[in-house]
This record gives sequence, C-alpha cells and structure tokens, in this order.
Amino acid sequence: MNDHPRPDRPTLTALLPVMVLAVGLHGCAKDDDPAPDPGPPAPAATVTLRLEHHVDGVPLLFDTVLYANEAGHAYAVSHLEYYISGIKLLTADTGDVGPAIPGAFLINAEQGTTFDLGALAPGGYTGVELRLGLTPDLNITGALPNTIANVNMAWPDGMGGGYHFMKFEGHFLNGATPTGYAMHLGRNENLPTCIATADLQLDGSAQTLVLRFNLNEVFRTPHTYDLVSGSYSMGSMMLMGLLRDNCADAFTATMEP
Repeated sequence: MNDHPRPDRPTLTALLPVMVLAVGLHGCAKDDDPAPDPGPPAPAATVTLRLEHHVDGVPLLFDTVLYANEAGHAYAVSHLEYYISGIKLLTADTGDVGPAIPGAFLINAEQGTTFDLGALAPGGYTGVELRLGLTPDLNITGALPNTIANVNMAWPDGMGGGYHFMKFEGHFLNGATPTGYAMHLGRNENLPTCIATADLQLDGSAQTLVLRFNLNEVFRTPHTYDLVSGSYSMGSMMLMGLLRDNCADAFTATMEP
C-alpha cells in the first residue's frame, strides 16, 4: 500500500469548460478568415463575324452551272445579297443571352463578308440565332443609312416598303433551256428566324464567329422549292413564305481563333 499522498487531478467535468472555450475560439478564428480573392473577372472576347457560302459543301462560284437543287434543277448563281440582324448567342436551354447584338449587316457574297461584333462575354454557348433580313424596327423605308448599297436593297413602297431581306439570282436549266430566276424575299411576315446549333467557346481572346450559308437549304426542308413555278418570288406571299420556312436551318456556325 502506497501511503504517500497523491496530488489532486482535475476531473473531466472540470476540463469541459476549458475545452469548449478552446473550440469556440478556434471556430471564431476560422469564421473571421478573409475569403480568397477571386481575382479580376475574365475579359470580354473581341469577336469578328465572317460569312461563308457553299452549296452542300461545294464552295460558291458565280455564273457557273455547278449545282443541283432538291427539285433536280441544275443552276448557277449570278448574285447573292442579304441582310442579317438580331444576332444572339444561345445558352444550353436555348434561351438567348442578353440583348441582340446591335445593328444590321449587309452581305454581298461577291465582296467582303467580315464584320466586327465588338466585345462579347466569354463562356460556353450552344449556338446562334439570327434573322435573315431586317428586324421590324429596321425594316422601314429610310431607316438605314442612305448608302447606294442600302438604296439598291429598297423594297417598293407600293408593296409595303422597307428593304429586301435577300436577293438570290441566277439561271437554271429548265430541260435544256437556260431560264432566269430571282428569289427576292421581303416584308415582315416573311422574315426568317435562323438557328445554328453549335458548341461555341469564347475564351476572352480575339476570335472569329463563322456563319456558313448553305444555298441548297433555300430549296429544301420543309418545302421543295421548284424554280419552274417559283422563278420570281417577289410579289407572291406564298412563294416568299416557302423561302422563309426553308431558310430557318440554312446556316451552320463555328468559332475560330
């Protein structure tokens, strides 16, 4: 038996307040730590728009009978001119992102087809929506600058005014006979809304949005457009309605460095 007295030892009950206080102090120190600095926001991407033209993958050449449309007619293109406006980038749920990119762009396929879109927010997008033509606020006689190019696209006031959305002209072989055609599209009721689905990544660097217009889509899906009965569409709401519907999927889109 050990007769020496033992020093008093603190009990667990006595230690508990000290432990709770230490834990509380440690927790407070953690809560007071400053949040990590997220750094500056990603810069907006400077984007250039470029239009390209082809017929089922064959590059567009003018005044040469190289192409065949859905109705089986061999055809050549002598002139292609059109506006695009209301351009929007799309999110995964096919909702548009912010307002449309301002302005209208007149494309003459025989001339330069590159335009500056300015700074667009970086991120991932699922496609592009655009109008092949002019949005109604712009499709008013005199609404566009009084340039020769815009004046040449004017739609007659007696037929509703505003501007042509598209002039697609050339000739086709009706049997063995070359026959002219002029597919002109205009009036707000006939304004095509075009969707180009694509995986588009804007990384904040200078990039180029490339829109490729497949001219054969103008002749097919959902309607087979027959040049024999539709060689001149201007003045026919029925023919222009067919062209409007067919143009909905005429563009594809990619993003290039």
